[in-house]
Formats: sequence, structure tokens, C-alpha cells
Amino acid sequence: MRTLKLIAVLILLPLCLGLFGVWELQRSTESIRDFAEAKAELGVMRPEIEAMVAKPFSRSAKVDINGERMGVHQALSLITQVEHELTILQPVAAVMNNLAKGVIALGLLASLVGVLGLLGLRWAGARASHSRERLLHTFSRVSRLLPYLLVGHIVAMGAAVAAILGFEGLGLWHMGKMATGEFKLMLIVLMLMLGFLYSIWQMGKQLPVMLHMFQSTPMSVLGQVVTPEQAPALWAYVRELADQLGALAPEHIVLGMTEGFYVTSSDVNLLPSGTALKGRTLHVPMMYLGLLDSAETGAVIGHELAHFAGADTEYSLRFVPIYEGIGRSLGVIAETMLQSDVLQRTTLWPAFMLGEYFMERFDHAVSHWSRVRELAADAAGAQLTGNIAIASALVRISAIDPLLHQGVSTHVVRATNPSAEHVLTRDLPGSVLQELAAQPLTLPEEEMAASLPHPSDTHPSNRERLASLQVTVEEAVSRGTRPIIAAQASAAMDHYFADPQALRARITEDFLGHYVEQDAAVVQELRSHAGNATEEVRLHEGARLRGWITLGCFSLFMLLGLGLLILPYLLPQVFVDADSTMKLVGILLLISMAFLLPLSLRMLTRANKTALLLTPEHFVFANFKAPLPIQHVADFGLQVGHGVHLNLLLEDDAPMPELASRSFFSPDAKLNRKKRWVQLQLLQICRDDKKLKDQELADLIGTYLNAGTARHLLQQRFEQ
Repeated sequence: MRTLKLIAVLILLPLCLGLFGVWELQRSTESIRDFAEAKAELGVMRPEIEAMVAKPFSRSAKVDINGERMGVHQALSLITQVEHELTILQPVAAVMNNLAKGVIALGLLASLVGVLGLLGLRWAGARASHSRERLLHTFSRVSRLLPYLLVGHIVAMGAAVAAILGFEGLGLWHMGKMATGEFKLMLIVLMLMLGFLYSIWQMGKQLPVMLHMFQSTPMSVLGQVVTPEQAPALWAYVRELADQLGALAPEHIVLGMTEGFYVTSSDVNLLPSGTALKGRTLHVPMMYLGLLDSAETGAVIGHELAHFAGADTEYSLRFVPIYEGIGRSLGVIAETMLQSDVLQRTTLWPAFMLGEYFMERFDHAVSHWSRVRELAADAAGAQLTGNIAIASALVRISAIDPLLHQGVSTHVVRATNPSAEHVLTRDLPGSVLQELAAQPLTLPEEEMAASLPHPSDTHPSNRERLASLQVTVEEAVSRGTRPIIAAQASAAMDHYFADPQALRARITEDFLGHYVEQDAAVVQELRSHAGNATEEVRLHEGARLRGWITLGCFSLFMLLGLGLLILPYLLPQVFVDADSTMKLVGILLLISMAFLLPLSLRMLTRANKTALLLTPEHFVFANFKAPLPIQHVADFGLQVGHGVHLNLLLEDDAPMPELASRSFFSPDAKLNRKKRWVQLQLLQICRDDKKLKDQELADLIGTYLNAGTARHLLQQRFEQ
């Protein structure tokens, strides 16, 4: 479906513009030919008319001009006037002809760019599957060229539309006296063209976003960088492993809390310090240095360092950072689209679609080579400490990871919701190790089909990795699920650092402080939304004037129908021939008005009745047995056409509202149980007898929906 949309946007739409340009070219060519023929005829006629004017008694001489009989002096004046108009119309026609050619050229150019872009991506995606070298080369080249093709497509499309508007505006100029309305219409069209060109110029600020859409953006990592002085044993161990593998050693080691082991060459934005890291970075989850034994730790770190060894080095250094960064860039573009106006959002939409299509074309190749490199890295790690060590490390991390996340989350909740019951820990690694030691380690069968979490690569499943290592599941599980002894784990972790207690305190403060700061910002934003809607607002239809007008009209038609029925009886001698016809028309009018009059009465009776009452916590409908809690509403939409349709989409787990008996003369809401929509259909929606514009109504509903949801989230937040 996305491919069809891209074909429509990138190829078919510009082709349609080009075809429109062909039609304009035909019209302008005919105009140029007609003007040339007219000028040639005038060139023949002028000498003859001038000769006739020069003769004696020319005042009485007459000639035929286009079937109209006139004097020669008048004819000469008309020829002069037409020649003067042609001196204006011929250049205008020439400009229109060039504009039409421009529309054709721009439309074809945009279509050609679209064809080249889509075909190029298909070719590049297929080529990338042949080897990692081709994947790297093709991906790098496409990521550099594609943004410029896309910008060229947008500029060509915008210029083509502007040229079409310019052509149609100039096309209103014609021979003879121009009416005031025609001048105004021409100016309006030309102003639209200028406005469109101005909008395109305004969209220039979005072009840098598109030109840089395939450039890598830094990845955010929550952790703390440690120097060789702070972690001498860890740095020495990592460098020793790198030497054994013949791999490039990391330039930075970052200690994290819950993320796994991984290496990256992407630029890193370290949180919460905001430190920027460039080059090779190894991320080490601090607690796993104690939860794994030395052989397992060496195997896992060796696996990661293997990505900087041999043929995998260039792939890890050049391709992976770009590929990771593009995914983050697409997220930035999505956020930019949400914050842009309609025209800019429409312009960026093809870029976003093409970016997603670009990534899809390479996904298969990336997944394939990612599996190959991960299995090769497992083999490299096994060379250092043995197959059983890396196999048990995989199982042990899979078993501990959910418990570790749960334990850390508990302390994060306590930090963001301090209470007298719980004393905040100043040593998060030590506290979590104690809690993990109290829990048995098990590995559900489904975990063998899962893969370890990783910020960029797609790892093979655990079962597939164990099979590649030639280690049985039973052997790996038996060794990997051994009990955790807190004292041993703590000592094993501490020996890597020069001052472990100070480091534990600092990383605890940074980690928990980051989430406390995030939580405070979220709470502040929720409170800001919650304070936007604190009073009740009554919405009603307010179509009283329309009701009186239609009631008057329908009443007159009803009286007319009665008259048509009665007059044949009162004046039979006058309506002898039309008796049956009048009665038939009268009956039809009475029947029609019998159906239409209640509609007028309905508008009058429910004009001021409350159709929807907005409260800080509920949406109250007249025919609902109970108010609808705002937290049960997932989204809303407005349909404007024959009246206004306000649609509220209910949450999947929200109970369906119960309807009371409906009344024809009340503004009742409808309920679509299958689609989970609540719909309020009115002719218009008013507040305090003032009709709300579509945007005003959308803003009002959105404000109350956001405020109610924010209050509900705040209540849940502080209850927790």
C-alpha cells in the first residue's frame, strides 16, 4: 500500500500536472495562431481603409467588419484599437505558452525523479543483499543522493502548480473592454500564485530537514563514563580482550544500569550530564559485572569487541552509525511534521514516506547481515573463554533481565513518589543485588525463542545462538540459572573500580535524579493541561432562527396546499378544467409539509436544549443514563458537511455507555457499538447562543479531553 501511495504522489500526480500543461499549451498555441492571423488581416485591411478615408466624401462611405456595417472612419478607429490590444495580447500569449511548456517540463521532471527514486531504491535494496561491502557502499551512496532528488521533486512540483496558476490568471485577459469583475478575478488568481510561491519560499526552512534526513543523529544513553583511573581493572580487562581478538579497543566505556552490553560508533549524547561522546563506545551494565562470572563477562564483552575486529570493523564503524541515525532522524521528521502547518506537513509527508520506504528496502539485507555478524561475534567471544561461558551468559542475562528491570523500576517509583514507608537508596546497585539474591532464577521456555535486547542490531534467537555454539539448552540453563549470592556479586563488581562506593553513590544519584527530573516535568505538563478546563460548558444547537424561517415557509406552503384543495369547491366555475390537478398538487403539498413541519418544530424546541455538557471530568449527553468519563475517550473527530458530526472514539477497555429512551425533539447522541463511536449530529453547535467555528469547536473539545485525561493520569500517578 505504501508503494502505491508513493507511486501516486511521486509519479502519477506530476504526470497529471504535465497533462494539464499539455492542455494549456494547446490553448496558448491556438491563441498565438489566432492573434497572428488577426494581425495579418488587419495589416491587409488598414491600407484599404486608409485609402477610403483619404477619398472625398469618405464620411458617407461604409464597410463590413465581421458582418457589422460601419463607417470607414469608425472602422479605422476600431482597427487601431484592435492592433493596440494585440500588442498586449500577443506577448501575454507568448508568456502563457512558455508557462505551459514549463508546466510540462516540470511535471515530467518531477515524475522522472519519482521513477528514478523508486527504481533506484528497489535496485539498491536488492544489491545490498549480496555482501556487506555492497550494502555499505550502496546505502551510503543512496543516503547522500536521495534527499537532493526529493528536494528537487518538491521544488519542481511547487513551481509547476505556480505556473499553472499564472497561466490561468493571464488567460482571463481578453480582447475588448475588461469588466471590473474580470480584473478582480484575474488579480485573485495571480495573488493565489504569488501566495503559493511565498508558501514554497516559506517551506525553505523545511528543506534542511529533508537534506539532512539521512544523516546520523546522536543516540541518547543514560549512564556515566568511566576513565582508566576510575575503573583500572575494567579498562585493563577490556584492552586485554581486544588485543586477543585483534580488535580496536573502545575509546569510551559507559556504565549503565538496565541496558545490556553493546558497542556503538554513533555519536552519543550522555544523560543526564549532556556529555557528547564521539568514536567507539562500549556500554557496560554495571550490575552484570557482578551477576556474571569472569568467563561469562569476558565472553560477552569479547562478543561486542568482535564487531571492531576484521571484516566487521568497517561495517560497525561506518554503516551501523548511519543506519541507526537514520531511524532516529525519521523520528525527528515525524515530530517536525506534527508541529508544522498543513502546507509544510503536506510537503514533508512524501519525504517521510520515502524515508520509511528507503529503510524498508534495506531492512531485509540489514537483518541478514546482522544475523551473520552476531553469530560470528558469538564464535569470537567463545574463542576467548569457551562455548559454555557465552552460552550460559546468554541464558543468565535472559533470566535476570526482567527481574533487574522490575527491581530498578521499583526504586525509580520510590524516588519519584517519596514516602515515609520507604527510605530512598543511596546505593542502587547494592540494593538491587540484595533483592535479586532473594529471588530464584528460572527461564521460561518462550525465552529461548526470544533475543537479548539491543539498541540497534537484530540478534538471532537464544535457541539459534546456542545451536550455533553447539551447547545444549539443558547445559546452558543449568549453569546460567545458578543462584545469585549478593556478597559475591557485590565483591566481583567492585573489584573493577578504584573507588566503588563513591562510584555507586554517584551513578545512583545520576540515574534516579534523571527519572525524578523527568517525572517532575511530566507532572508539570499534566498540571498545565489539567488547569485549562475547570468549569462547565453547555453546548446546544442554537438553530432557532433557521427553525422560524423554515416554519414560516412550510406554513405558507401548507396554506397554499389547503387553498388548492378548497378553491375548486369555492369557485367551481373558475377551476373547471384544473380541478383534479389543483387537488393533487394541494394533497402533495399537505403531505410534504406534514413531514417537514415537525423538522422546523424540532429545530425550535431543541435550539436551547443542552446537547453536550462539558465538565472537568465528564462528557454529559442528554440520552445517556450516566455521564461519560473523559478517561474513557481515546480520540475525537469532526465531520462537517450536512451539519456537524462530533465523534468520540471510546477506549478498547472502556464499558459501553447505556442509552436512555431517545426523543425526536431532543439533541440525542447515537452509539455505534461495533466501531465504539459516540456520535452527536447537529445542524450547528453553539456556546452561549454563539455558533462555534470548526476550529473553535475542535480546540474546545481537545482542551477538555486533554484536561480530563491529565487529571486522571495525575490521580493515578499520586495514588501510585
